[in-house]
Amino acid sequence: MNGIKKSRLLTLITAGIASAGLLLAGMAPATALAPTTRSNSTVVINYVNLGDSYSAGFGSGSIKPGPFDGCLQTTGPSHVTNIDQLPGVKLTADAACTGFNTAQIAQVAAGVAPQLAEADLVTLTLGGNNLQWGETVAACASGSTAEKCQGMLKLGYASMPALRADVRSTLKQIDAATSAKILVLGYPRLFTSSHGDQPLITAKNARALNKLGDTLNRTIKAATKGTDSSFVSVTGAFMNHGVGATQSWISFNLANFEDPFNLHPTTTGYLNGYYPAVKRHINLKKLAHHDRYQHKHSHSRHHHG
Repeated sequence: MNGIKKSRLLTLITAGIASAGLLLAGMAPATALAPTTRSNSTVVINYVNLGDSYSAGFGSGSIKPGPFDGCLQTTGPSHVTNIDQLPGVKLTADAACTGFNTAQIAQVAAGVAPQLAEADLVTLTLGGNNLQWGETVAACASGSTAEKCQGMLKLGYASMPALRADVRSTLKQIDAATSAKILVLGYPRLFTSSHGDQPLITAKNARALNKLGDTLNRTIKAATKGTDSSFVSVTGAFMNHGVGATQSWISFNLANFEDPFNLHPTTTGYLNGYYPAVKRHINLKKLAHHDRYQHKHSHSRHHHG
C-alpha cells in the first residue's frame, strides 16, 4: 500500500464521493419519477428521497442513471428501498445523486417540487461533499505525510461554519417546498481504529478522521435547528463496523483502488445500519394522518378553484 502514489489514492477515495463539477442548469425532466396522484379510498404515504451518494445507495448493487442528467444512483437494497416497502409508503421521487453538494441538492429539490408538495416523508444526506473529504482522507492515508494530513484536517475544521450555513440554506428551501416530515441522516464513522494500523491508514490518523467526521455530523445537526428537519445519527449503528473492523460495513476494495464504492456503506451497512436508525424516526400512523390531511386540504383547494 505504501507504494501507491498519492494521485491514485486521491482518485480512489474521491471517485464516488465528489463527482466532477456537474451542472444542473440543464437538468432533464424527472421522467422516471412516480406520479403524485391520490386515491380517495386509500391512504398513500408519499415518500421523497434526496441527497448525495449515501442516499443514492452507493456501495450496494450496481451503478445506474438517476432521474436527471448527471445523476447516478445504484440498483441495490438500501434504507431507501426498505422504507419504500413499508405498509402504505410509495417512493414518488428518488432523486439522490452521488457527488452532489448542498447547492446541487437544492437544485434537485426544485426539480421535484411537485413531488415535494405532496410528500409526507422526505429523507436525505447532505453536507459531506461540501467538505473536501476525499482529499482529506487521501492526505491522511498511508504514503502521505503528517504535514499534509494536519493541513487538510485544519482546512476541514475551518470550513464548518460555511458548511453549516449551506446545509441550512438547502434545508430551508426544502422546508418551503413541503409540509412533510424531513429526516436528515448523518454519516457513519468510516474507520475502526481499535484493531491498530491498517494497510490504508494508521490508527492515529483513523481516529483523527473520525473526529472530523463527528464534527461534520454535529455541524449538520446544528444546521437543522430552526428548520422543520430532524437529524438522525447513524454513528452508534455503525460503531465498530468501519474500515479495519472484523465485520466492516464500509466498502474498501483493496484489489481496486478506483472502485467508486470505496468508503461508502455496504448493503449490510444500509440495511443493518442506516435502516434501523431511520426507522425509529418513522411513525406510519402519524404519516398516514398527515396524508389524509394533505388529501383533504388539496381536495379543498381544487374544489374552490
